[in-house]
Amino acid sequence: MAVEIYVMRHGETEGNVGQILIGRQDSPFTESGWQQPVEVARHLVGRDVARIYSSPMDRAQRTAALVQEALDRPVPVELAEAIAEIDAGEFTGLSFVEVWSKLPSDAVLGQFHYPGGESWRDVQVRAVEFVYRLEARHADDAVLLVTHAGVIAGLVAEYLGEPIEEYVRTRFGHDFLGRIDLENGKLTGYEKVAGTVDRWV
Repeated sequence: MAVEIYVMRHGETEGNVGQILIGRQDSPFTESGWQQPVEVARHLVGRDVARIYSSPMDRAQRTAALVQEALDRPVPVELAEAIAEIDAGEFTGLSFVEVWSKLPSDAVLGQFHYPGGESWRDVQVRAVEFVYRLEARHADDAVLLVTHAGVIAGLVAEYLGEPIEEYVRTRFGHDFLGRIDLENGKLTGYEKVAGTVDRWV
């Protein structure tokens, strides 16, 4: 029995444009941020999504609500702490330039624990554990995760069997929609459905 897991990033925020490590803080949507979820939702029409799981961050909840309104039928939304943004601790609110300047010279980005927060590996572990549990709840269903770029990177790295370090600097755009297949306790497929994927600076 298989589960189709669609994954998307929240709409663009002012903090994203400003190259800020937002972490668990919120940031207002840009004009594009209000439109992107509606455009992504068009790719989900007819795919029989049974449930939307949203990160509890406000930007993700706003995105989930916009997707919910744009779909062709009612779909419940449930918050999932396991797919929340990284807790960047003392680095929250810093620009990416400031973050790079504060990282130890020997830091392995995926393993580095932000002071008072998490590592990207921590994020990957909790997200992957959550995804594997979906099979018991959603056999032969399709679900949507509304989450963050680092969470998506962790799931893709898990499917490919590669370290999170290889993907933590991959930028899944705010227009991105991907699909991950889960069957018999394994991630068996991944494809980009729509949107952009590139690299952080």
